[in-house]
Amino acid sequence: MRFRVRAAGAAAVCMLAALMTAQEPEDRTLLSSEQMRAIINEASGERAMHHVLELVPYQRVRPVTEYQGNLRESEVMARFAKEYGYSNIRIETFPATPIWQPSVGELWMTATGLAGGGTDTRKLYDIHDIPLALGEGTPTGDVAGDLIDAGACRSQDFAGQDLTGKVVLCSNGTTTFAQAAQQGAVGVLGYTSLRPTEYPNQIPETTFTPPTGAASPAFGWALEPNVGRDLKLRLGRGQKIAIRSLVNAETVPGKLETVHAEIPGDGSTTQEVGISGHLYEGYIKQGANDDNSGCALTLEIGRAYLKLVREGKLPKPKRTINFLWASEISGTNAWLNAHPEKEKVLVGDLNFDMEGIRLTASRSYWIMQRTPDTFPSYINDIGQSMMEYVSELTRERVRFRANGYAPSVNITSPSGSTDAFYIKIDKHYGSSDHVTYMQHGVPAVMFITWPDMWYHSSGDTPDKQDSTQYKRAAIVGTGALTVLATGGDEMAARVTTENLGRGTERMGDSERKAVNYLADAASADALHAAWKNARVSIRHQAEVEKGVIRSSAVLYPDAAGAPGRLAPIETAIDRTAAALLDEARAAYALHAQRLNTQPIYDPALTHDEQQAAALVVECVPPPTFAGCAGGAGRGGGRGGRGAAGLTPGSLPQHMNAELTILLGKKKTALEIRDFLSGEFEPVPLAEVMTTLRARESAGQVRLVPKPVEAPARKKKA
Repeated sequence: MRFRVRAAGAAAVCMLAALMTAQEPEDRTLLSSEQMRAIINEASGERAMHHVLELVPYQRVRPVTEYQGNLRESEVMARFAKEYGYSNIRIETFPATPIWQPSVGELWMTATGLAGGGTDTRKLYDIHDIPLALGEGTPTGDVAGDLIDAGACRSQDFAGQDLTGKVVLCSNGTTTFAQAAQQGAVGVLGYTSLRPTEYPNQIPETTFTPPTGAASPAFGWALEPNVGRDLKLRLGRGQKIAIRSLVNAETVPGKLETVHAEIPGDGSTTQEVGISGHLYEGYIKQGANDDNSGCALTLEIGRAYLKLVREGKLPKPKRTINFLWASEISGTNAWLNAHPEKEKVLVGDLNFDMEGIRLTASRSYWIMQRTPDTFPSYINDIGQSMMEYVSELTRERVRFRANGYAPSVNITSPSGSTDAFYIKIDKHYGSSDHVTYMQHGVPAVMFITWPDMWYHSSGDTPDKQDSTQYKRAAIVGTGALTVLATGGDEMAARVTTENLGRGTERMGDSERKAVNYLADAASADALHAAWKNARVSIRHQAEVEKGVIRSSAVLYPDAAGAPGRLAPIETAIDRTAAALLDEARAAYALHAQRLNTQPIYDPALTHDEQQAAALVVECVPPPTFAGCAGGAGRGGGRGGRGAAGLTPGSLPQHMNAELTILLGKKKTALEIRDFLSGEFEPVPLAEVMTTLRARESAGQVRLVPKPVEAPARKKKA
């Protein structure tokens, strides 16, 4: 037995030694294995968790006095940044609309008509227990009224009812209170859920709009659905329920508060880079994941980076690094507008929005949202390379089990999970600060956990967070930031090479889409239409990848001379596209035989296509980086939910953000159709034209004839 124990111990030591060096030769990214191992050892998920607990230990009622100075979260970020050795730390404020802030909020009920007599008086909600229960915007008042069940609170539910002095119970939230108020209602209790089958009893962030011109105050409260259903059941049993709402709220001068800090570059370049997360999304909602987690994470990224640079384990930054923690979108836009000198020198931004949730608890992926095809950029592949590298290291790979039954590298935190690292690289989506950076001409990507089961709700609290997820995200972020900040010819060429390799993969994906269009065709006409879409798919992706290569020129010390050095790569991409088209052409012939038709390799434009090709779309007024935003203002749009002021038209929702940008590019209607079809999926030209005509009728765009190109002059002999 003693011998066996010793042998087992020796085996364990050998296994441990193997695990300590188990990174395989195939595991490669843009930094060396030694640099990545240093980052893995230093990045701390526990510290990031500690930051969250300092920022938002619980959802709280912000005291009115806090608005007279710096907000609590800003002070926390500035304090840690100073402790960790950041430079040029500043808290800045910019004007904003007035802020509603309650200090007292109580909701009471008194039920009579109970079986056996008696009354039931209880406090249903107090904002110091659940701040989000009170509808944001509810004015000061002590208001009471009898509760009635108004169902979903649709117009037909109010028809013919005298609601004078009543409080309506709505199963569809508080948003339809205006009509009830016109009929005399004094308040609304609404219940709804973002996740009715999984987490049905959280309270979503709720806005209450008091009726205009009301002689007395009204109120809106959001209930947990189980509370709403209980009240509905009581009313159904014949109980009479009196509701009383006590609110004390003030309106304070508005402000957008931002915290900015730097890690200075070495002075060899004027270029700078950014890393961001939003510290505020309004001042009432305080989310642990959305987005105090992004701020907590980026704070840790900077700490780890500074320490590793001081220790000589990472190179000193050539480019100055800007950390910005601001009010989402509006604060970032205000800061960039106030610092145009930064906009001119920023070459990229990493945006972190909702980072620390335990993935398995929310069936989430940690996702990187790429830049859109209208903004091809080198930056996507930096983030993707780091994400895939860390994901592979954390995965137990059976073909390497000679090293032991464990992940290649143990990347977990002491109090964190041992879950798998589920990642996904996804198409562009807006609705965060990365869009604002792009609207200012700065390429940016967003990292996000999605889905988030507690998004914008009373459930967004630190207990849902995972320090292991923070550690892994910090490794990715620190690695990507190192690549961006390091600069130099060698790193620039490495990024361009990464762009080329991954671009070839994406072109292969475009071919797979293309040939599947052909395979899906069930008739000869459908096949010929699919061939047009197949060509669009491959050609579109080739143009995007050439744009990605061109974008990497900014990383070279001689940025002006870099395009000439990169031109041969663009030519090579054209050759790759031609080869893929040849393969697709062969697949077209194969399916033509299946459908007993002849291929039409160079199809003529249809009448409708000819007309669309002859119409150029012009933006009214002139476009900005945000595209044809219909007056939304620079940097103000959310980018993923359609632009303000634009008629959605008949296009699929996920295409609207790109359409907004394309409308400002002076492209023909056919070029817009082909671009959207290449980036997403084939969209009928008729739908594009319907949308364009609708926007023309709304005065947002003009469709003008394409200028006729003058024939080239013949050279004199």
